[in-house]
Amino acid sequence: MALAAATADAWGISAPSFLSAYVLIAVAIGVGSRRARRALADPGATGPVSDLTTRPHDVAHLAGGSELAVWSALCALHVRGRITATDGSVQAIGRMDADADPLERAVHATATTGAGRRRLLFHRSVQTVLSATEERLVAAGFLLSEDRRRRIRRVGLWMLAVALVGLGRVLAEISQARPVGPLLAALAAVTVVALAQLTLAPRRSRSGDRALAALRVEHRALAPEHAPDLRAHGPTGAALGIGLFGTGALATAAPGFARAVDPRDARRRRTGATGLAVGGGGDGG
Repeated sequence: MALAAATADAWGISAPSFLSAYVLIAVAIGVGSRRARRALADPGATGPVSDLTTRPHDVAHLAGGSELAVWSALCALHVRGRITATDGSVQAIGRMDADADPLERAVHATATTGAGRRRLLFHRSVQTVLSATEERLVAAGFLLSEDRRRRIRRVGLWMLAVALVGLGRVLAEISQARPVGPLLAALAAVTVVALAQLTLAPRRSRSGDRALAALRVEHRALAPEHAPDLRAHGPTGAALGIGLFGTGALATAAPGFARAVDPRDARRRRTGATGLAVGGGGDGG
């Protein structure tokens, strides 16, 4: 009787049967949670894609966040002849028109007495404009609000529940001195997925991803491999090129200005490191 109790299957289910069922359940929950996250990441755009091109710095913010938006503003100011750069610092030149883009005005005003490129991002007037840009893109359905991103992350609780069931079974098997290798591997995979879903959420909506993809096709002439002439495209086109294809477009079209604005990146290029690129969207989907 004691021997039968000692050899009884944990939870009344044999280890192979539990492992098969556990893997099937984990896969089903994984597929379901992925679909739920994708649905939450697609609230639907309320504004047409064409509206984005009227605000090229919004495109940069959508593609790479605040830092890339500041880069696009610097590029536009360079084409306008309203800013110079030396050894990582920028200096405003002349005066901006009253109807100039708000971000360009804020960057120009911040650089009136000279400012480090990396410090521009944290100046109050620049931050105010960038916050307004973020709100505009969220309202248009191209970026996800923090509330929606929290909802996306909470979907990871489904996989976390599966992980906890697996952990309970592992402990039950260990208590009976039984091997748990295959189950432990399955539990590790489920745990990794659960942690990833609980911590990662896309920044852009799926509408935002589609908008960027469409604009990159439409404005392919601004890509770095085509060596675009920034002045020929004008400030708006130049800024749009930065927004769509990253600062590599600036490094290709205006290498002197790019080196002056970010000399450390120029040194990385000379040593073979990865160059300036599009800022990550942090999709994490």
